[in-house]
Amino acid sequence: MTTQLDFSVGLAKETTYGTPVTPTRFVESEAKLKYEIKTAQGRGLRPGKNVHRLNRHQAVHFEGSGDIDIDVPTRGFGFLLNALFGQVVNTLVPTTTPPLYQQNHVLQNASDPVQSFTVQEILPTLGGVNSHPHTFTGCVFDSMELSAKEGSILEAKFSLVARELQTAVAAAATSYPADDALFTFVHGAISLGGTLTEPDATTIASLSGSPAANIADFSLSVKRNLDGDGWNLGGAGLRSRAPLYGVPELSGKITAEYTDNVLRDAYLQQSALALVLTFQHNVAVSGAHTPTLQVVLPAIRLNGEVPTSDGGKAIKQSIDFEAFDNGIATQPIWVIYRTLDTTP
Repeated sequence: MTTQLDFSVGLAKETTYGTPVTPTRFVESEAKLKYEIKTAQGRGLRPGKNVHRLNRHQAVHFEGSGDIDIDVPTRGFGFLLNALFGQVVNTLVPTTTPPLYQQNHVLQNASDPVQSFTVQEILPTLGGVNSHPHTFTGCVFDSMELSAKEGSILEAKFSLVARELQTAVAAAATSYPADDALFTFVHGAISLGGTLTEPDATTIASLSGSPAANIADFSLSVKRNLDGDGWNLGGAGLRSRAPLYGVPELSGKITAEYTDNVLRDAYLQQSALALVLTFQHNVAVSGAHTPTLQVVLPAIRLNGEVPTSDGGKAIKQSIDFEAFDNGIATQPIWVIYRTLDTTP
């Protein structure tokens, strides 16, 4: 017996693109995946037939897509990060008990094609009689949105495209990390400008100067811009190969109270700023070490705006930005994840 609360979503890396594998990682998510069948109607007319004929209406194209929305946890998040970024170095932090690992996620740009995944949703039916698995194969992750808002839990949305929906694959038994918690706005701090000290395998990044005290909201978008080709003859309407990497786009938005002219002047002068966003949970899990999530952008350029009056209210600036490779830092972006997980 099941209830409508017994929804689950699990993932696993595929060995062969589009060939289902049993999910081994599960996330607490409001995943919403859909499957679209494109059809075509044959041309031509026939005497006595003034409505399109059923046997000339054919399916010609199949593709799945959707999002996996999660509250960012202190365990298990590295699997999704690796699915998007494609390259990770996982290192045991020295002398930590129990063992704490640091995952350094960077953008994969060395080889195609993109790693594919099987994603399985288990959907309970009304009445609690059965649960039915929807198994999406050939899933590749194209983008991530990370959002930190005042008074909220840190949220992430991963968007994917899928090759095929299969309904005959057995439902995998679910399992979840033990003792996982959530990162919230309370755990966050952000630094802008100053001199960047890059992360290494076991040390997170740092930025000279004091953390900013006027940032209310922050969002980051990472887009891989995967190619949309690969529907070839012999594929029976399915994509016949995994997507290829495109040119990534790194962008976001900052909402800041107007306390100084640092952001205004950086916009007017079109100067580059380093940005380090760090979430450190308040509960230690390995000695004095706490779960940590850090976003490091060595060079962002602000797209606006200059501050304006707000009818007597505290003035706020809503500032879009884009991140770049500045030719100095070894990466245009790092996402650092410190966790008890032994593997991403």
